[in-house]
Amino acid sequence: MEKNCDYEIKVVKVLKNPKLASPTNLETCNLEQVIKGSATKRQKLSIIVQPDGMPLEPHNQYLHSKIKNGVMDTSSDAHALMSFQRFLTRIGETYQSLTDDPQEGVVWKYADYLIDNTKVFCPSSGGVLKNSHGYSSSTTNNYITVVIDFYKWLHSNGLFFITRDKKPFEFKEINKRMSKGINQHDLLGHISSRNRVLHIQTTDVKQRFPKIQSRQPHQILKPMTEEHKEIFHTHLKSLPYTYSNRTQSLMLRLAVETGLRMDEMVTFPALGIHHPTSEAESIPFSIGPYNGCNTKFRKVRNIKIPYGLMLALHEYLNSDDRKEMLKKRIGNLKKQHEKDVVAQKEIHIINGGTEDTFEGVEFDKIKHQEVQNLFVNTSGLPFNKNTLQSKFSDIRAAIQESHPIWYYRPHDLRSTFATHWLKREADRRVTVFDILISELADLMGHESTQITQKYINFMSDLTAKIEFARRKNRASQEAMIINKNIGL
Repeated sequence: MEKNCDYEIKVVKVLKNPKLASPTNLETCNLEQVIKGSATKRQKLSIIVQPDGMPLEPHNQYLHSKIKNGVMDTSSDAHALMSFQRFLTRIGETYQSLTDDPQEGVVWKYADYLIDNTKVFCPSSGGVLKNSHGYSSSTTNNYITVVIDFYKWLHSNGLFFITRDKKPFEFKEINKRMSKGINQHDLLGHISSRNRVLHIQTTDVKQRFPKIQSRQPHQILKPMTEEHKEIFHTHLKSLPYTYSNRTQSLMLRLAVETGLRMDEMVTFPALGIHHPTSEAESIPFSIGPYNGCNTKFRKVRNIKIPYGLMLALHEYLNSDDRKEMLKKRIGNLKKQHEKDVVAQKEIHIINGGTEDTFEGVEFDKIKHQEVQNLFVNTSGLPFNKNTLQSKFSDIRAAIQESHPIWYYRPHDLRSTFATHWLKREADRRVTVFDILISELADLMGHESTQITQKYINFMSDLTAKIEFARRKNRASQEAMIINKNIGL
C-alpha cells in the first residue's frame, strides 16, 4: 500500500462481474439486495481511499471497469488517478473544474505540473540534471494517458459529459504512414500494405508530452542488485513452513539461480535430481522434452544447479510431504475420471444409446503412477503459472513493507541470473563479458547469441557508469588535495 497524509491506495479482492440477488428476509418478509455468491476467484483491485476513509468515486468505478475489461493489475492506473486527485486537492479544484477553453481547465494544469516535475537526464553519463526526485518521462506519459482515458470513460458511461462548455482537451486526428518495409514478426504482416496510412485520434494535451525514446533491449532489463537478491533469499527462508511455501520457494530459488523460464519451472523434471557425490560448486543438469520439461522451441537446455540447491531439491523429491500429495493426486485423478465417464454416458444416451450399450473406460491407476514433474501442488498436480506469479506478487508486497523500493517481476529473476553470472565469471576468469556470450547463450537456452547480447550490453553499460563515477570521485579528491595545498 502506498500511503500519504491524504489519499492512499489499498488492494481489495472483488468479483470481475458481480451480480445482485434478491433473497427474502424471513423475519421482515422484505426483499434484500445482496451480491450473489460465486465460485469465481476474486481478483485484486487497487482502489483509492480518501482521508476520511471513504472510497473515491467515480475513480474506483473506473478502476473496477478495467478489471471487467480484462486488465490484471490496476495498480498503475490507481497511482495515476491518485496523483491527479492529490494535485486537484492542492489547487482546490475537482475533476469537473473545466471551461470551454481546455487550457484553463484542470487537465492542462495537471499536465503543466507533470511536465515541470519530469526528470531531465544527461545523455552522456545518464545522471539526473534536473528534478532528481521527480517523475520519469514514461511515468508522466502514463499518468496523463490514464487521466485522458478516465474522462473518456466518464463521458461514455454518462457520469460526466464532455460538452462545449466543459472540455478537458481537444481531440486531434493525425495520419501516420507506416514503414515501407514489412515486419516479419507482424501477426498481420501477410496483409500489410507497403503504403498503409493509419488514422490515429489523439488529444492536444497528450501531444505536449515528449515522445518516449524507444529503448534498446538491454535498457529494459531490471535485474536485482546483490543486496536485493539477498533480501529476496532471506524473505524466502523466513516464510512460515507449509508445503506450498516450501515448494514455491524452491521454484523461485531455482529460477534466480539458473535463469529458468516460467514454463520450465512448472514442468521441471524429477528425473536427474540426486544427492551430489562431490561438493562441486554447481551440478550440470539437462532439461528438455525428453524428461518432460517444456523448454522454449523444445530445445534441450543445459543449466547448472548450485550444490546447496541440489541438496534441497533432492530432499524435497524424497520428502514425506511430497509423497502424501502424490497419493492425493491419484484420488483426484480418479474422481475426475469418474466425472468424465458420467458425462460420456449422458452424451451416449442423448445420442440414442442405452445404459447397457455404454462401455466406460476403467481408471488405470498404474498409468498415472509415474510423475515427471518435480514440483506438485497440494492436489498432487503440476503448478499453474498464474499460481506462481500470484505468489511472487505476495512476496513482493511483503518485502516492500520494509524495503519500499524493492520492486521486481517474475521475469526479472531470469535477468538477475544472467547478469550476476556474467559478473561472477568475468571476475573469476579476468576476462571481458563478450568472451562469455556463447556460454551464457547455452545456459539461457537461447537459439542465437543475438538474443544474449542484451545481457552483455547491460553489463558493459553498468561497468562504464561505475568507472565514470570512480573517475569523477578521483578528480574531486585530487581537486580537494590541490586546493588544500594551495591554502597551506
